[in-house]
Amino acid sequence: MNFILHFLPVSMFIFSILGIIINRKNIILILLCIEIMLLSISLNILITSFIIDVILGQFIALYIFTVAAVESAIGLSIIISFYKLKGSLSIKYLNLMKG
Repeated sequence: MNFILHFLPVSMFIFSILGIIINRKNIILILLCIEIMLLSISLNILITSFIIDVILGQFIALYIFTVAAVESAIGLSIIISFYKLKGSLSIKYLNLMKG
């Protein structure tokens, strides 16, 4: 049973890494894969804290959710300003941003 519970977050993490490797040219897809990676880590922490019956894992997962929300907001605002500046979401123009 524990193997089945831990298989989902590990597979989500591996698929998000594969998504980053496959979609290296689009910034939004990379940000989405990073969010899936953070969600899989927090899901794994929640499952582990449920199995060993410790409530600390829930607080850690809540902290990870908060950090992920802040990271998404900052990342999306940077992506919007990048799109307004360059008119594209390609990674090859990313080194042209200064500031």
